[in-house]
Amino acid sequence: MWGCVAVLVAVSAHARDGTAFTVDALVTSALANNAELKAYEAEVLAAKGQRTQAGFFRNPEVTVEIGGREVRDSENILQGSGTTFSLTVLQTLEFPGKGTLRKAIANKNVEIAELGLEQFRLSLAAQVRLLAYEYLAAASAAKAAEAVYEQSKTVAAQIGSGGDFGARLQLESRLVQASLVELGARIKEASLRAEQARTRLNALLGRPQSLPIRITSSLTPPSATFDRSAVVFAVQNGNPLLQIRRKELERSARELTATRLDIAPDFAIGPFFSRDVAGDTEQNLGGAISATLPVWDWNIGNIQSARARLAMAEALRVKAERDTEAEVLSLIRAYELIRRQLAMIPQGSLSDVEQASALAETQFRNGSIGAQLYLDAQTAYLNSLQASQDAVLDAWRAALDIGLLTGGKLETKEAGR
Repeated sequence: MWGCVAVLVAVSAHARDGTAFTVDALVTSALANNAELKAYEAEVLAAKGQRTQAGFFRNPEVTVEIGGREVRDSENILQGSGTTFSLTVLQTLEFPGKGTLRKAIANKNVEIAELGLEQFRLSLAAQVRLLAYEYLAAASAAKAAEAVYEQSKTVAAQIGSGGDFGARLQLESRLVQASLVELGARIKEASLRAEQARTRLNALLGRPQSLPIRITSSLTPPSATFDRSAVVFAVQNGNPLLQIRRKELERSARELTATRLDIAPDFAIGPFFSRDVAGDTEQNLGGAISATLPVWDWNIGNIQSARARLAMAEALRVKAERDTEAEVLSLIRAYELIRRQLAMIPQGSLSDVEQASALAETQFRNGSIGAQLYLDAQTAYLNSLQASQDAVLDAWRAALDIGLLTGGKLETKEAGR
């Protein structure tokens, strides 16, 4: 029975490990399970709670006084003794406009928190998508290097098993063996990149680090094209960071107004009752009102600080607008150059170079070509594969950054691959 349980556990674990994902499925999983995203969502809830709290009146204040009472005449002769009791209930009423400003500031905090959540969602989706493509590229590069390594290792072993051979074959054998060192370094670097992408993906997805990832999507370049004016317009209206800076500026302006209004007096109004018993009984019932008078403190220091924060928010907004526009224009230019680079790659050239690599092995074994041509064919295959993969990844980085800067609201034009 225990054996059956162990087999079932192993099968279920294997099934879980062997789950295949598309890139879109990885993004969906990350948006559902990422721990940092839940922190941003909690921050939005906290800001909404502060907004709810800002809408309440202050609680009334109750003052109770009780003690002993003596009544004496002008000759200090005791006329009577007893107790004294007083009760006052005061409700604080803020100066008109203070509560409205407090709620407006809380609303801006909610909007800023929601924009931060939106920006992190976009950043998380772009990061997961790019890591998935990096994993595909690294795994493909490692697999290709492994294949060339096994092929060259077999060729070197075949040459070395020929018994007596001349200096030429001996040099060719040594050249092939030397290439194994570089191939081992390529395999190590590509495998390390794949492992780093896998662990980072698992962390973003909220999965155990030991689980492997199998991605069924293919590594193809993005097919979107971007219109400069449309992108700049989308950045100005949809960029989360710019919107956050604008909301911070609006909040700072309201905070300055609220700071100036702080010196306005708040009023506390309510009824009072008192009862004095010392021989005779004396009762008083009426109303009470209290207020603060701005005599010594005119809140000048806080007003200066609020004015400085407003100037800082304005400077940050201007800086963010300029930096974002410059960055997006640079990304568009880089994306166009990368697309031009990819278009310069002949159709099916990678497949042809791979076939040439296999053909070089056959011709080298037959003695039709020398070791240098064989090694050049293998190096050309791996280098062309690496260059094309780097170009595809650069295209995705630029496209995803443009999508992030535009807030994911830009409608791109689809073009053929």
